[in-house]
Amino acid sequence: MPRLLMAMAMLAASQLALAAPRIAIIIDDLGYSYSRGKAITDLPADVTCAVIPFSPHGPRLAERASLAGKEVIVHMPMAAQQQARLDRGGLTLGMQQTEILQAVREALGQVPQARGLNNHMGSALTEQAEPMGWLMGELKAHQLFFVDSRTSGRSVAQRTAQRVGIASAGRDIFLDNQRDLASINRQFNKLLQLARQRGQAIAIGHPYPETVHYLQQVLPLMEQAGIDVVPVSDLLEAPAVNTADASPQAQAES
Repeated sequence: MPRLLMAMAMLAASQLALAAPRIAIIIDDLGYSYSRGKAITDLPADVTCAVIPFSPHGPRLAERASLAGKEVIVHMPMAAQQQARLDRGGLTLGMQQTEILQAVREALGQVPQARGLNNHMGSALTEQAEPMGWLMGELKAHQLFFVDSRTSGRSVAQRTAQRVGIASAGRDIFLDNQRDLASINRQFNKLLQLARQRGQAIAIGHPYPETVHYLQQVLPLMEQAGIDVVPVSDLLEAPAVNTADASPQAQAES
């Protein structure tokens, strides 16, 4: 009987562990400051590191992140509504299919550790079905996933990824549109609340000193809080035909 009770207790504990809410935190814009990027790769949790291709320190930080056991993705510059200047190698409106495919291949060559890709800015391009189809087809050829940063409430990017047949996800919360600690804390609490309601949630942040400091303090507390911090690839949706686009209203270009 004691052995039976012990087995039942272990089963209950394992079920609770499986039911723990999960969060993924993507840190965008890595590559322009080595010190800030290093602070992200050294965080005490499985944050996902989104590296801008052709940035001065991008390749070095991608390698460091990978060696630290962090998941790496390409943070691909894409055209924005406000016509903001794009980083080198970005995808612009009016590009032909061959140009987009070549740009994506060059970006992936800069970050060979990447397991997926998300958009940097992109409020204009992610609304365009045809170039998104070309992008997703190339990602499928490389067996990579896509995360929609959701910089536009009219984005068709994740829906296109689903249609083309690659695993995908979408951002739920921006952590640091406002860079003060109080605002970051409010956004992080929203992330936790959403994860507890839904079982999982995805946040995007940036390597700002305020964000780094906040995450250094709060991430070690997540296990005690019953929250699992996981790579974003753990929270992907499997491809599905005719998936409805339920993207929330965009909050910022990321």
